Amino acid sequence: MADELGKPLGDRVLLDIDGGAERKTESGLIIDSSTQDVVEATVMAVSDGFVGHNGEYVKLQVSEGDRVLVGSAEAGDKIRIKGKKYSIVRESEILMKV
Repeated sequence: MADELGKPLGDRVLLDIDGGAERKTESGLIIDSSTQDVVEATVMAVSDGFVGHNGEYVKLQVSEGDRVLVGSAEAGDKIRIKGKKYSIVRESEILMKV
């Protein structure tokens, strides 16, 4: 799937952000529109990593297929690929894996 969508660069991740329906994660967390705009998303593609401040290569902590929470459905930059809307965010904008 990631090959069809391209590969983000640097510390960026391509996300498919879910709609506003209430969801319950496997760990029992309930996510809905009243939860301070936190939304669930699926990681669709991940960069290979980046060179950190100390000159060492840093691999991202998320992988394709991970379910994550981001602070808002408006997080990151919006793009369309083959007619479908995605968001490109920096890994630091991801709050947690679920």
